[in-house]
Amino acid sequence: MKTTTRILLFIFLVLIAGLLSSNMILKKQYDAVDKTDLYWTYNKVLEQPFKHLVINGGNDTHIFYEPSNKSSVRLLQEWINEHGGKINVHIKNDTLYLNFNTVPANPYEKFWLANAAPVRLFSPELLSVTGNNINFEIQKLKQKTITATITGKSKFEVETLLRDMDSINIRQSDSSNVVIELSPDINRVAGSNTTQQRITIKGKNGNTFYFRPPAPEQKKFDETISIRSVTAAIAGHSLLDVGHAQVQNLQLQLADSAAVILSGNALRKIIPKTTAQ
Repeated sequence: MKTTTRILLFIFLVLIAGLLSSNMILKKQYDAVDKTDLYWTYNKVLEQPFKHLVINGGNDTHIFYEPSNKSSVRLLQEWINEHGGKINVHIKNDTLYLNFNTVPANPYEKFWLANAAPVRLFSPELLSVTGNNINFEIQKLKQKTITATITGKSKFEVETLLRDMDSINIRQSDSSNVVIELSPDINRVAGSNTTQQRITIKGKNGNTFYFRPPAPEQKKFDETISIRSVTAAIAGHSLLDVGHAQVQNLQLQLADSAAVILSGNALRKIIPKTTAQ
């Protein structure tokens, strides 16, 4: 065998060995992941408990919070590996402080961030949020109260699984946008035990066919929630949207340039002569 052939064969064997070795390592890492975790593609960077959140930055992307039995801060693996993603995060007492300082390096990365969810937060409860220049959403909220102070160019959305809430306390300034609404997941929770019966059809030739009819069309989603008390101070060019809420007690401080979206029920508490249709 010629020397050149031997060298090429050796290089080929080294490449094959490298591929097999890397595949084994990746498989070991994959097998170690808990596949029952819905967010297993996220890395946990912090697992200390917290009840309050102070968050700064991130209005170019989406940051989400969900209730969970265990507290954690998670970063999307793709963001870490392909975009060098990182955040500054620490906990003091029972408050989580999160700074999102990432500046997109190019238009592609800016587009990617705008359509991604690189950061997810979890804890048993979240009693208050203080945010500046954020795009932050609370999903599947199960608690009856929430307090928020939102400033800068921000969007803050709360999706609750409860149709009856106790109190909402909001302070807004600058050009912040806050929305309180019912979670669309409430339909999935309510209909999780509904299954369609399978129909069996036997053909003339003895073959058996199984057919499951389509699920019945769901009723129109009722987005109405009831809130015992809403207290809001809205300044600047900010907007508060509680248009789907029946509010029993409403206390508003509203700047001339600010706005609020109310249901007819809530509006009549401010302007009694407003008529219902």
